[in-house]
Amino acid sequence: MPQSHSRTVPATPSTAASPGASALASLTRERRWLIHKRRWLLAELRATTASFAQIYFVPSAGMGVLLLAVVALADLPAALTGFAASIAGSACAIALRLAPAQRRSGLLGYNAALTGVAFAALWQPDETFTAWLAVCVGMSVVLTAALTRYRVPALTGPFVAVMTLSWALQSWLHLTPRHGAPGCDAGGPGFVFCSVGQVVFIAPFVLGLLTWYLLALWNARATLWALASGTAIWAIFSLLTTVWPALASQAGGIGVNAFLAALGLGVFGRRPNVRLVGAALAAMICVVLGHWLEPSGWPYFTLPFNLAVWTVLMLTKAPGQTVRP
Repeated sequence: MPQSHSRTVPATPSTAASPGASALASLTRERRWLIHKRRWLLAELRATTASFAQIYFVPSAGMGVLLLAVVALADLPAALTGFAASIAGSACAIALRLAPAQRRSGLLGYNAALTGVAFAALWQPDETFTAWLAVCVGMSVVLTAALTRYRVPALTGPFVAVMTLSWALQSWLHLTPRHGAPGCDAGGPGFVFCSVGQVVFIAPFVLGLLTWYLLALWNARATLWALASGTAIWAIFSLLTTVWPALASQAGGIGVNAFLAALGLGVFGRRPNVRLVGAALAAMICVVLGHWLEPSGWPYFTLPFNLAVWTVLMLTKAPGQTVRP
């Protein structure tokens, strides 16, 4: 009878139990996490720069970098403070879990960025300055998100609100005024280009012209019509100052608010004649507010622009149409 021979088969180690495979899997997970984290950081960094472009209705992080560079050429502390405020605004939006798409396009942070630039242009930095700026950045983000939620174009309304509050509390907060650069000279057509830069507190005509050129690269049609409207308002303003010299003190406010109104209405798709009407309305509101507030030294910032654009958008919307931000 033949003997049966048993053969022992060596056990094959399981791939899942292999130390090398486990280390490789762990390394792959870590690498994926690092790639994800890097992409997230880049997206958030783009959001902070896009906020500067959104001040001029431009949804572009690259354009925001260029505009930030122009601000830095005019006033480096203002540019740095504005950038820090933009970062703080993004952090606030992340903490509140606001819409990532709106945050990364700069729509939730441009009022914060503009507030940071304005703070540095108007007051000297100290501990109170920093703390109150952080509070104002948070308030601007919350107000912007609230207006957007109710389908109301935020424009620079939150910026006006926090700056007006800051102006009212500046003596209590002991904010020290800073002597900034002079405003625009309304004596020539270059005033229109200078007004473009004054939106972000840039005074030199050359930098205002550069700012306008950058905007024209993004949306030439809307920017050209805004320039045409601003030029028309400047011509009317020049004629009126010959019979009403006191109007000259409102030159800066009229230039900024008229240009922004025409540019904003262009971005919202309104016809050129409507843009001109909006710019004229903003200029008239400047005159009224200036006459009322000038004796007390209160600035109105970009309130006329907001009031004019909100009014025109509501009057020109189609029946049943929602005015989208």
